[in-house]
Formats: sequence, C-alpha cells, structure tokens
Amino acid sequence: MEKLVIFDTDMGTDDAWALQMMLKAETHLKNVKILAITVSHGNTTVENVIKNTYRILDGLDRTDIPIYKGATEALIPVELNIVKFNGNNGFSDVDFWDTNVYPSDVNTLVQPKHAVEIIRDLILEHPHKISLICLAPLTNIALAIKTYPEIRDKIFEIYIMGGNIKGIGNTTSSAEFNFYVDPEAVHIVFATLKCPMTVLPWECCLEDSLFISKEWRFKNLENVNCKNIELMNKFDQIAYKDGDCFMPCDAYLTAVFLFPEKCIRSKKQFHATIELQGLHTRGQMILDHRQINEYNVTVIETVHEDEIKNSLLFTVK
Repeated sequence: MEKLVIFDTDMGTDDAWALQMMLKAETHLKNVKILAITVSHGNTTVENVIKNTYRILDGLDRTDIPIYKGATEALIPVELNIVKFNGNNGFSDVDFWDTNVYPSDVNTLVQPKHAVEIIRDLILEHPHKISLICLAPLTNIALAIKTYPEIRDKIFEIYIMGGNIKGIGNTTSSAEFNFYVDPEAVHIVFATLKCPMTVLPWECCLEDSLFISKEWRFKNLENVNCKNIELMNKFDQIAYKDGDCFMPCDAYLTAVFLFPEKCIRSKKQFHATIELQGLHTRGQMILDHRQINEYNVTVIETVHEDEIKNSLLFTVK
C-alpha cells in the first residue's frame, strides 16, 4: 500500500542518505509518495538545508517534489555549544553550490507556504493517511499541532529519529542531538499526539548494536554512477575520516519505515516524555520502565544489521 509522506529534515549527511533511500523506494517499490519536504533548523541554517535538499532532489531529477521552509530556531532558543558533525553547511563543508547552475537566492527554490501550513493542509486533505518522517528537531511538527489542533487526531503515524533509551547522549552526556536542540518541541509532540509514534533512539545506532564499517561503506556504496553518490562520497570521506563506523542514523529510520518486518529486530512500547529542566539531563528522553502510565511511543531497541545493509544497497541501486 502506498504511504503518503511528509519528510521533515534538517538535511545533513545522514538526511541525504535517508532522502535518497526514500526517493528510490518511491520510484522502484512504489510503496511511498513524498507529498512535501519541510525543512528545519538543526544541522545547519535553514538556507543551507534548502540548498542541500534541492541538491539531492536534483541529483535524481526529482525537483518536482516541493520544498517548504520551516522553523529557523527552537521554540525556546538558547545558546548551545554543539560540535557540528556535518560541518557548517551540513554537507561536511563540501562546496557543491555552483551559482552558474543553481540560483543564488535559495528562497526561489521553496514554495510560498510555510512548512507549518502545508503540514496542516496535507493532513486535512488526506486524513488518517499521512506519515510524518521526522529527521530534524521536532519544531515544525510541534508548531503545526499547537497552531492547528484540528490535525492532531488526523495523522496516520509518525516516525522520529531522536532521543535515547539508556540515557546515552551524542551532544551532551545524556541527550541526543535532535531532542537536545528543541526539547520543548519533543514534549509537545509526545504529550499531544495519539497516533502511532515510532522512535529510533541514538543507542540503536551505536557500534555495539549496529556496526557498519567505513570499509564496507566505501567498498559497496562508492562506485556507483549517480550524481548524488558522487557528492555523498565526498562528504562522507570528510565526515568519517576518523573512526571505523559508518552511522547514517537518519537512513536507519527510513529503512525501518520502509522495511519494518525485515529491519526491526526488537521493539517495546513505553510512555515517553523528555527532561526540560535538568542541569545535566536537559533533552534526555525519559521512559516509564515501570509501565505505570499508558504508552505513547514504540521504541525500536535493536535492528537487523544485514537488513539495514540491504536497505543501503537498495539506496544505490
């Protein structure tokens, strides 16, 4: 069955793999249709996110998919000292934007509507049929459901890359990047939505759970005649110059969305919220392990490594 998708992204290197996989599924499997791409702050500025998104669409001749500009900052913006894994431009600072080919004003590449508006419009147009794929801080989603409460009970499902299940962080000692950047948005989404919510947490992507070596990545995903893969080779060479593990976490989320029966090894339902005030734990996802409260999320605990690899191979097919 074809699923209708709103793809919410802060287009860094792993978002690019995720979008490439989704576009391949739309073309070859015909089990998804991307109605809109909504862009958000996160890995880089929204202007860079627009460039990066358009470049991946252009690489597969899919610029027919509309891009909508979204939130430029968190609901409660604070100064954050964050190491930028994806570089300043989100693509490891690879210079790919040739103004002889692409417009210098990126606002000409986006639709006139705001991301929050198109989220509302599409959900109301297709009630109980929209899947939200969330690879960025959840600011756009939180704004949409607070501004237009009539859509809250009309979302089919939401898939989220973010948070943690064991309190292991990648931005602070206890917080994952997407949730740390805008924890208030996470709180709104978790506390408000009643549709099925699936979360792929940070620990699920770590080496002891899922190890895809850098050697495997460049042996199997490099020599492909594709404009996008040529760019991905460049930014991954920089992003993964240190270490042995290839970790396109956002692509893992699209893999479990597209191939849940194959990719998901174990999952569990929890009541989830997020810490907003802790001195050391702001942005940490809090799970009710005692199972006192009614669950609101399904958390993926482990995935099948071989099937994730197969999903990545499908991405370069």
